[in-house]
Amino acid sequence: MTGDKIETLEELKHFASYHFKMLRPAESIYDGDILEIKVSGYSDMIRLGVNLIRMCLHIVHSDALDDREMDIGSVMELALQMFPKAELEVLDEIQKLLLVKSENQNEILTQKNE
Repeated sequence: MTGDKIETLEELKHFASYHFKMLRPAESIYDGDILEIKVSGYSDMIRLGVNLIRMCLHIVHSDALDDREMDIGSVMELALQMFPKAELEVLDEIQKLLLVKSENQNEILTQKNE
């Protein structure tokens, strides 16, 4: 690379490695790229997703869509990605365990009172 001029593919790759930081490739070339969004935890992430959905609903119901072009679908897709599906399955299992434990305790109390 002479001065500011990039002359080879390797020089371009080296230059790009310092500037392309926001997206990283997904594991499969068919999955696109990954953009990280920093949040303070699960509740913050869910709150952000809910607010994106509320914003879309507000725009749709207020007819603001007629005034300018917006891709509401892409915003909704982003909001859907913020709901932790795998973690919700864990919460379902925890709830089941708590319900079973609560039912067992009620049975024990009922048996003691008889």
